[in-house]
Amino acid sequence: MSQAGTCDPKDMLLSARGVFKTFGLNAVLKGIDLDVGKGEVLALIGGKGAGKSTLMKIIMGIYQPDEGELVIAGDKISSFKPSAILAKGVYMVPQEPMLFPNMTVEENVLIGFKENTGALRKRLIQIMDDIGWHLDLTRKAMSLSIAEQQLVEIAKALSCDARILIMDGPTASLTRNECLQLYRIAKDLRDKGVSIIFITHRFEDMYELATRVTVFRDSTYVGSWDVDKITNADLVKAMVGRELNS
Repeated sequence: MSQAGTCDPKDMLLSARGVFKTFGLNAVLKGIDLDVGKGEVLALIGGKGAGKSTLMKIIMGIYQPDEGELVIAGDKISSFKPSAILAKGVYMVPQEPMLFPNMTVEENVLIGFKENTGALRKRLIQIMDDIGWHLDLTRKAMSLSIAEQQLVEIAKALSCDARILIMDGPTASLTRNECLQLYRIAKDLRDKGVSIIFITHRFEDMYELATRVTVFRDSTYVGSWDVDKITNADLVKAMVGRELNS
């Protein structure tokens, strides 16, 4: 099971090196590494407590690492604040979207922008055309399915000129048809040069979307592999640290 190694340095968009994080006496990240290339879809896999979500919160500026460095688009991050990370083009689509239920789709996407409302609406419509998604902008968020709410979050990300999308368990609450729709949109974003990191426990998601997979185990980095060069058995072994008896 040979590793794929890291991204080509000239294509590197995000790099985390030697990241440590402790909460009290609990070490949740023990020297974690992560690389993401431009236009790459990277699957991040590991058991519960492996450190996946904690690292994503550090990348988003929610947590400050105890040690290690984060580089985005060639710039070393010194201010771990959500606003600073968002300004670098990183956006996280949560597993359970956090929309304002009584606001419309348009209001949820455009809240916080200071530009002219007409220009913003025109831009939003163009974004939706680009990803092939047409939802009534006047619908209230409370009327949307989880899949539709995720797409509103993606539209918000693209309105912020996101270059890196982080998706935490994006298919966990979706039907098969909704998964297929999300796959299509994610592939289209990838083709447009948007990089995607998605946390998943589903091998199907990995094979459908990702070109590389990174495995964490027990708060440590295990390795990264090309998806087409790793078997299910090898992947499970990487996740649990041993072969499982059939």
